[in-house]
Amino acid sequence: MGKKQVFLGKVGKGAEMKLVVNMVMSTMLSSLSEGLALSEACGLKSEDVLDVMMNGAVANPMFALKGPLMSQGKYPTAFPLKHAQKDLRLALLTADREGLALPVAAASNEQYKRVKGMGRGDDDFCAVHAPFVKKG
Repeated sequence: MGKKQVFLGKVGKGAEMKLVVNMVMSTMLSSLSEGLALSEACGLKSEDVLDVMMNGAVANPMFALKGPLMSQGKYPTAFPLKHAQKDLRLALLTADREGLALPVAAASNEQYKRVKGMGRGDDDFCAVHAPFVKKG
């Protein structure tokens, strides 16, 4: 999950941390997917959009790695989409248990469920962008 070991306390806190991290990663890619789709609809080149992002406040390793793949419609599996959606579902259940509403995660979960239903569950979770890729 990361390079640094962090003591989180009692048993189960590591699993909760994993859900938090995976929820944030998954919602990040949902947002990037929508940004790429909007940029294409506006006639902007995805390469230019990603270049601007990677040199601004939203620069991050996840976008640098997954953005070009998403814009090319390529989804080589590192973290299966079906597992990302499962973790989103579990994060939402955990939030509900804690009395929290997470509308961004909930919307992202629905998008991942939709894409999983398109037969993309075994593709990488960046396949959340698949519905926006134009064929032909």
